[in-house]
Amino acid sequence: MLEGRPEVDVEPVRRLKVADSVAAQLAQLITDGELPAGSRLPAERQLATRFGVGRSSMREALRTLESRGLIRTEHGVGVRVAETPMTAEAALLMLDGCTLPDLFEIRRSLEPLAAGLAARHATPAMIDDISALHHESLRADDQRFVRLDARLHRTVAQASGNPVLARICCSIESLHVTYSERVIGLPGRRAAAEAGHAQIVSAIAERRAGLASNAALRHIRDVEDDVAAQLHRDVPRAAADVRERW
Repeated sequence: MLEGRPEVDVEPVRRLKVADSVAAQLAQLITDGELPAGSRLPAERQLATRFGVGRSSMREALRTLESRGLIRTEHGVGVRVAETPMTAEAALLMLDGCTLPDLFEIRRSLEPLAAGLAARHATPAMIDDISALHHESLRADDQRFVRLDARLHRTVAQASGNPVLARICCSIESLHVTYSERVIGLPGRRAAAEAGHAQIVSAIAERRAGLASNAALRHIRDVEDDVAAQLHRDVPRAAADVRERW
């Protein structure tokens, strides 16, 4: 999604609302026992027809349910209702076919590098864009903040001057948005994110590559610490193997 482009922004918002509605209805069917544990769901195409939505919306809805631990995808079998649904804490760890630790491992490699290179190679116009995104995010609500957060990191990667790095960072942006939507409500998370962004933006503007890299790494570590603190309240058995990686 490209913010600032009205003709592009409207359509993704509509699709997400449809997917959320479908996910909520399916979740209710599971909760009510109309889709019992272990039962197999109809094929994606059939579900899309039954709900009167497009396959992309249905696919997004199923991903949402899987991230919440309500359904499981079994290769060669299809999608089944989970025998033992995940707790909210376990679901917090799961993304589209990967986990938050998986995402953070990659971010720790890419984003400090991108910030350091941006401090060296960003043009004055690029630095202005990065700064403007940061200041705009401070005035945004949480939903808008999540989108601007992802856009800020994407713009830093583009400012690195390395098109391969920028492309890789862009490829994980959807996962970035997904996890951000889940964690933005954690106590103090929004304020910590804003502070981290401020340090990264300031270091890039001052052309201090080492400081920018360190700020980006600290920014990611802060998120990890917040999620780990949340999980420490009640580490579910279903997430124990993933939690050990932290």
